[in-house]
Amino acid sequence: MNLYLFGINHKTSDVSERERFIINESAQIFLENYLKEKFPNAIESFFGISTCNRTEFFFTAMNDITDKVFYAIKHALDIDQIPDSHFYSYSNDDAFIHMCKVASGIDSQVIGEQEIFGQFKDAYKTADELGLINYGLRLYVDKTLEISKKIRTSTKIGINPLSVSGLTLNLVRKIFENPENQKVLIIGAGEMAKLIIETLYKSGIKDISAINRSIKIINISENFNVLPLPLSAAHKALEEADIIIASATTSIPIIGKGAVESALTARKNKPMLFIDLAVPRNIESEIKSLEQVYLFSIDDIEKITKDNFGERLAEAEKASNLIVDEVRQANEKILNKIRMGLVKNNLQDLLESFSKEDISKLKNGLLDDSNLTNIFINKAHESGSFELVQNIKSTETHVIKKIVKGLIQDA
Repeated sequence: MNLYLFGINHKTSDVSERERFIINESAQIFLENYLKEKFPNAIESFFGISTCNRTEFFFTAMNDITDKVFYAIKHALDIDQIPDSHFYSYSNDDAFIHMCKVASGIDSQVIGEQEIFGQFKDAYKTADELGLINYGLRLYVDKTLEISKKIRTSTKIGINPLSVSGLTLNLVRKIFENPENQKVLIIGAGEMAKLIIETLYKSGIKDISAINRSIKIINISENFNVLPLPLSAAHKALEEADIIIASATTSIPIIGKGAVESALTARKNKPMLFIDLAVPRNIESEIKSLEQVYLFSIDDIEKITKDNFGERLAEAEKASNLIVDEVRQANEKILNKIRMGLVKNNLQDLLESFSKEDISKLKNGLLDDSNLTNIFINKAHESGSFELVQNIKSTETHVIKKIVKGLIQDA
């Protein structure tokens, strides 16, 4: 089994391209059926992650079919227009190292940002619940999460930790001298919206409202929560808002140029700050042309911050070296576990063809080690699978004996 990935991120593309390549739950359901039909029995396991910084596709396979899978997915998701040069790919050790860098936050535009660890876990969990994760990929992801936690405790990568919500607050403070006196409108009601509201509230900005497709209370504390208004109330809400922060999950913009023009007229051209944290974007970029409108995308706000940049960059280098060391130590163990898991499955399948007499001999330890191995090799030959024969031949007899003993006891 081999580990592969390809993707696009903030280093290789801007938000206008990243918002077109999204792998969410529905996309993974579609890709499961599509890839099974396109590459029968070739892709063993996969999951995708999409954040404001990146979209990446991780998968395991016996052979390197990365290019074929890449072009198939580009075509299936209708992203052929994004240049191939804006994507990257890695395999095996390099893929494992990259996975660890992503989950630990050192590959983020804001080095050391905190949200990515949870986003990585959530993406994996979604794929696991869909039945897309096999034993091998699970081992890699579990170890990635373990290494990422170690990076946080063994380096200062998270020193004075930054987050998208924290950067948003920094930007608001740069634009408004007294942000506590401004009215804030949040678009969306997901985890990011909650983090934004919580950050603003703790800083003293408390005149906050929200709009969302579904009406669900956003609880911040015992004394404060926000009940989103329906999207039908967006026009009125825009007229009253000085700061609009968008983080909704949607494939098309929610706020258009016409709606903002109407709001400006009602506000008598009082300035409006728009911060679009969503990928795909929630706000039409054309509103930039309007006077008294200030629009910042996720790329913009992450470029603004320079807080502790030098120190975090130095710690990122330490973290990278630590990841390489951890991966080298872990990879052989993971591959051995995967191989042993495969051998166990092979032996379990072969045991089904054993006679009751042979099973009895196995249970009573009446077969010596050489006979034990030869019996399984012969059974493997009978199956007609050269790969199965090689797997059994390359496994030490004492390992076969131990696995078989466990299988018989469990039977």
